[in-house]
Amino acid sequence: MTYHILLNCLDNMNVFQKDEDKEFFLDLVLQYSKNYDIKIHSYSLTNDSFAFVATSESIESLPKFMQSLGRLYVSYFNKKYERSGTLWQGRYKSSLVESQRYLFDVMSFIERRVETKYSSKNKNLFDLKDDIVVYHDRYKKLGFTQKERIAHYKVFFDQHTQEKDSFILNAVLKQKLTASKEYIKNLEDKLGLILLAQKRGRPKKQIQQKEIKMYKNLQVLDKQKHKSLKVSAMEDLFFAKDMPSVPVMLNEVENIGKTFPVVFTSNDESPKLISIVSLGNGNLAVNDEGKWITNYVPLALRKYPFAMASVKDNKEQKVIMIDEDSSLVSKSKGKQLFKKDGSQSELLENAIKFLSDNEKYVYMTQEIVKEIAKSGILDDRDISVGEGEEKKTLVNGFKIVDKEKLHALSDDILASWARRGILTFIDAHLKSLDHIQTLFNLSNQRQK
Repeated sequence: MTYHILLNCLDNMNVFQKDEDKEFFLDLVLQYSKNYDIKIHSYSLTNDSFAFVATSESIESLPKFMQSLGRLYVSYFNKKYERSGTLWQGRYKSSLVESQRYLFDVMSFIERRVETKYSSKNKNLFDLKDDIVVYHDRYKKLGFTQKERIAHYKVFFDQHTQEKDSFILNAVLKQKLTASKEYIKNLEDKLGLILLAQKRGRPKKQIQQKEIKMYKNLQVLDKQKHKSLKVSAMEDLFFAKDMPSVPVMLNEVENIGKTFPVVFTSNDESPKLISIVSLGNGNLAVNDEGKWITNYVPLALRKYPFAMASVKDNKEQKVIMIDEDSSLVSKSKGKQLFKKDGSQSELLENAIKFLSDNEKYVYMTQEIVKEIAKSGILDDRDISVGEGEEKKTLVNGFKIVDKEKLHALSDDILASWARRGILTFIDAHLKSLDHIQTLFNLSNQRQK
């Protein structure tokens, strides 16, 4: 298949500051296009972007080519200009091109962006030597001589329209197909997928998974107000039976990820780490007896009915809270929270110690999750069944690490993450995604 690819640098940044930078980059393009069997038909290199049209012989070759290209140039640039961090605006943009109708429009669109020095225009329009360019079969059919081919190809330079240019640019930026509706419909019929952009609107109620929390009425613990309260031992987890997800701490990802997928929430400002435990039909990790189905119970559940929170005006100051409406809390049964003299009972002391010991993991998790989200390597995902009009989304509103974006990070970032254990955590997160199938298995068992 033939694709239009666009790789943009970070805003207001010149990643090709000198001619030698562009020449080094194009040397990489030449070498790795051959290594991965990528046939480049048209390209242009500006100070802040690289665009090209290419035919990929296999489904994996193009992503590997782009990954090598991005990573190696970042390493070269950072070393030369004594900087760190990535250069690119996340993952490259791509658009499948209907070659029969739009190939030459896209090729000329790319070549009109720059002067001839760093563009395939040299070869396609002026017949100059360029080892990067491989003629597309349709280009070869433009004439029996190179002079005829150039004459016919030049027509697309002279007859371009603003409307067509906008269509081509919009297609690659939004990663839609650069193709006619007839071509897209034909692909849809063959693949059984919907490829045309759907109208935006509110999601159907069936795909909105309501967040259900285990706390019903959290109140700041007060030795006067709550002096007569007692708390019973936790014998079941029915308080969590309707929760679609459970908060996860960094130090427990490996344990939880052995059974359930661990993902990131889609909240860009304050992303969280959670484990998906439902497909919309109740918490699949809590059985009919109210027991967690594995030996490891998440910390977020073990602390119930207590919680620790920061004071609004002083984030460093913490308060202990209790769910007054919990079935574990009463005035008649269980162990006292406070002694007769108003001091903390052993039960409350143990609860506070448990919350305090885990507070460092709460903070660590928040900071690392924010860092990962800020790096731009997270992609939106959902869990769905069916295709086309029969498609039904069961779970949405979460993100996972994109491997290509992860591998495209600069070497210094990856080295830092390796030393700090972040790569180990990401590896456990990615392995946990295999257990999306576990959710379906548990759901089937419950229905039976």
